[in-house]
Amino acid sequence: MKNKEISIDVFSILTSAGWFLTLANIAGITQLPWANILNYWLVLFGIGLIMGIVTATIGLWTSKGGDKGGEK
Repeated sequence: MKNKEISIDVFSILTSAGWFLTLANIAGITQLPWANILNYWLVLFGIGLIMGIVTATIGLWTSKGGDKGGEK
């Protein structure tokens, strides 16, 4: 029997929670201030931006570049 890997994408779950908060506030289910929901989205955007910058920086540090050997 093969083991199946279960992967949970935390960022997608947090984004879905943000959409739920937004739609629930529009529908009147929650009574959260819009500033709180906006701050939630801004924090998610900031986390995504920082993760992208870190990923790009690591990619630049670890990339080998082109042929650095010179003529043979």
